[in-house]
Amino acid sequence: MDYVTSLLFLCPIMFLASFVDAISGGGGLLSLPAYLFTGMPVHNAYACNKLCCNISTAMSAGRYLKNHLIDVKAASFVGAVTFCCSVLASRIVLWMPERPLSLMLLGSLPFVAVLILVNKKYPEEDHSDEVAGTKKIVFWVFTGLVMGAYDGMLGPGSGTLAIILYTKLLRYDLTKASGNAKVAVFSSTLAGTLSYLLAGKILWNYAVPVAVCGILGGYVGSGMAIRKGAKFIRPMMLVIAAVLIIKLFIEMVF
Repeated sequence: MDYVTSLLFLCPIMFLASFVDAISGGGGLLSLPAYLFTGMPVHNAYACNKLCCNISTAMSAGRYLKNHLIDVKAASFVGAVTFCCSVLASRIVLWMPERPLSLMLLGSLPFVAVLILVNKKYPEEDHSDEVAGTKKIVFWVFTGLVMGAYDGMLGPGSGTLAIILYTKLLRYDLTKASGNAKVAVFSSTLAGTLSYLLAGKILWNYAVPVAVCGILGGYVGSGMAIRKGAKFIRPMMLVIAAVLIIKLFIEMVF
């Protein structure tokens, strides 16, 4: 695709991806393949996608924080672990050839789809205060390690994965889990963005205009999630699972 056509293709998709990501995670399932579809090299696509996701996630996290839907202490601890782990994972990606990286990306899709479909029930009330002491610290570290490794290496579905970890291990309600997840995703995408920036992989003429659309999508999506809560977040997670399955089927057939 030429430059103008690529932007006309990428901008609306990034708006939609950021809208979805702000609610339930999984926006990378739309945005990263969109970058690759334009013919952009894999490492450049990763770099541009990380930058755009980082900026839109910052917008979403800010809205959740303003509405007191983030546990600052937990999110900060997990975010710090996620950042450190993601820096290492991003460096590994930069060393990898494009073909194995593309195969890893495809292989991650059924994993995330199964996680979403298996975890159908999410708490409607916050019971995070029941997880305390050493157990809480261990779960914080584990959540940060998983998020940093997965999002740093791959990315698509990481927000959804974070929500599952926050609800199942740390027992947050779905809306607050979504808010905390935004901090983890922000930390991971920030680490990835800095790594790709230093490596000179970000194509700024693509990333900047697409990021503007991502900011708008993140603002609208987070507002919807805050107003409607679990009744809106849960169905969106199932939609993400359906998209994963359809995408995997298409990749296998064609």
